[in-house]
Amino acid sequence: MIFAYFDEALHDAAERHGRTPTAVEIHEELDRLRLPGLSSEGFDWLMKCRMLNMAASIRSADLRRFTEYRDLRVAKRYVNFSLRFVPRGQRERYRQEWGAEMAALVPAEADRFAREVLRAAVKSGLALRLRELFGRMAA
Repeated sequence: MIFAYFDEALHDAAERHGRTPTAVEIHEELDRLRLPGLSSEGFDWLMKCRMLNMAASIRSADLRRFTEYRDLRVAKRYVNFSLRFVPRGQRERYRQEWGAEMAALVPAEADRFAREVLRAAVKSGLALRLRELFGRMAA
């Protein structure tokens, strides 16, 4: 019966995400299927028993998704640090603008974009603060 739940969870997770699910996604699906509280040791045992040939593909999918998640997390930190250089009244607008830009990019490109934002943040933040203090000045 446990193997039937596991197979159903694997199938449902694959349909829900449209790809090979990660181990975390399969575990979450098992919780939805009335197997809450399944220990990590029990889950590992199920993976070994039921999916000997698929365990390697799921591990590689886990590693790939973890790397993408790490890149996005680092990129968000860069953007949040960049906001320190923007005047307080304009931070939310820039947070939304940069966040929308990063959401449209793949994780590696989002990381590069966030690094560029950080590089330019000091100069643009200084220009915005000077404009805020002195207003627009004639060239």
